[in-house]
Order: sequence, then structure tokens, then C-alpha cells
Amino acid sequence: MTLVNKSFFVAFVPLFAFFMLRTGSLVIAQETGSHVHGLTELNIVVVSRDLQIEFVSPAMNLLGFERQSTSPEETELLNEVVSKLQTAEWLVGNTLDNCQMSTPVFEAPSFGGHEEHEDHEGHEGHEGHEDEFETHADFRVQYLFNCLSAPPAEIVVTAFDHFNGIEEISARWIVGRQQGLSQLTRGNTLLSLD
Repeated sequence: MTLVNKSFFVAFVPLFAFFMLRTGSLVIAQETGSHVHGLTELNIVVVSRDLQIEFVSPAMNLLGFERQSTSPEETELLNEVVSKLQTAEWLVGNTLDNCQMSTPVFEAPSFGGHEEHEDHEGHEGHEGHEDEFETHADFRVQYLFNCLSAPPAEIVVTAFDHFNGIEEISARWIVGRQQGLSQLTRGNTLLSLD
């Protein structure tokens, strides 16, 4: 992928939300960033031979928990999920084999951000804050593909085969001047980008 194309994608991601707002898709744009167990988000942009896929999912969908691992088995599972997410085969199978892939953004939950403290003076309205820090953890991965030819107009999304916690995928896409929204399920895994 050329520097110009990378710059385009970096600049285009924030414009994606703006574009969705300007075209009357306010509800769709507001859903981005929501944390709903079972629901995963894909944001896709195609420009010429370049394809960007952003994957966002609650950790619960991929791990079965959203907290510090409590056993060696959970730690191993976390490591396996992180390793799997660093490739895109789990998401799109071999559909994009003729493309060179990079992952410029990879965010995994740290599960350790809040320490307990005894002194709660001056923390009115802070009751129940422990749950806030234990229940919301997301994975976010951005895949960039530079393909030898135009990316396919249809992609079979294979994420359901790898993560049982994913019940539905909300896929938003922009290809040229077209945009769309598709809801994918285990029974409907074909994403059409036209």
C-alpha cells in the first residue's frame, strides 16, 4: 500500500462517521461504539485496489469473559484470541489471499485499569463504579489490504465459525460513492458490497 493510500485511509476513517451523519444515517452512526454482547461491528471502505476493514467487538464475544483472567486456561485463551486477530483469515477466510495485509491498529483489553482504594471521600455518585470497570472491554482491529486487483464485491464473513459469542455482525461499508449496511448472522454470512 502506498503512502498516499495509507494517508487516505487514516484521514477517511473520521470522515466515515461524518459521511454517515450527512447522508441521513444518524441512527447508524450513533450505534458505532456501542457495547452489546453478541453484536460485532465491521466498518469497511474500498478505494480502488485497497480495502480497509475495522473490526470492533466486546471481549465477551471472543473470550467468554470481560475481566482479568483467573486461570492459566483463560490466559491461554486470551493469548490465542490475540494471536488469531493478528491475521484476517478468521474473519474473511482466503477471500483476500491476493492482497497484502497490514494491521495498523490493534487494541486488546488490558483488564487491569482500576485499582481499589479505601478513601472514597469526595466520590459522591461513584457507587457501583467497580462494575463499570469490569464489564466493558473491547477488541478493535483495523486491517488494511492492498490487492493486486479490485477486491471482490462479495465477501463471505467466517468470524462466526471461530467465535461462538458472535451472534450478529453489523457491517457498514463505503465503496466509491455508495454506502450500505448489512446485518450478518450465522445463517447469512455473505457480505455484498454493492
